[in-house]
This record gives sequence, structure tokens and C-alpha cells, in this order.
Amino acid sequence: MSTHGRTWMLLAALGCGLSLALPLQALPAPGPLPLPPAPETDPMSDAWITTRIRAALVPLQRDAAVDVRVNTTAGIVTLEGVVDSPLARERVLERVAAVRGVRGVEAQALRIAGAAPHP
Repeated sequence: MSTHGRTWMLLAALGCGLSLALPLQALPAPGPLPLPPAPETDPMSDAWITTRIRAALVPLQRDAAVDVRVNTTAGIVTLEGVVDSPLARERVLERVAAVRGVRGVEAQALRIAGAAPHP
């Protein structure tokens, strides 16, 4: 092989080697991935909380006379409707409070059938 050919091959090999090594040194170390927002800060969190509460109340609606409407605003859950006993009312409140994201429960409008409105 001629001297000219060897020079070009050497330059080509050197160029390939540098092109592979330089980008590896120039890349910064990857940082941690950003976390998705927590459900409490997500605008859909109130809808998510309401959906989870409705799902949690389904077994009570099958077993007892429970007719509860649920509304959630900024994590505060408002319950309205009628339940058949004080025990059913307590079970509703327990299930609602157990849902992640619930910051408070307003149940003044959740009445027991045949009783005066609960304070």
C-alpha cells in the first residue's frame, strides 16, 4: 500500500475513534426523572376522589337502604342523601374517609331515614 493510502486510512481510523469518544465525554450525567403530580394537585383529583367514593359505597347500597350523592371540591367531600340506620351512616363515613385524597367530609345533609336531620 502506498504512503498516501496509509495516511488516509490512519486519518480515517483516527477520525472514527474521536467521533465515538467525544460524544461520550460531552454528555452530562442524566438527572432524576420528574415525578408526575400527586393526585391531590391534579385538576382531575376531585373527579377521581368522587369516583373512588362511589365505588366504595356500592356494597353498602346493595346491603342496606343507602342513597347517597357525593360531591368533591378541593378534596372536601360533601355527602347528601338518606341511609336506613345510624350504623349505615357510620359505615358510609368510614369508607369515605378511607379514600386517598379526602381532606375532609361534610355530612350534615346525610340523614337517617325516619330521624330528624343530623346536626
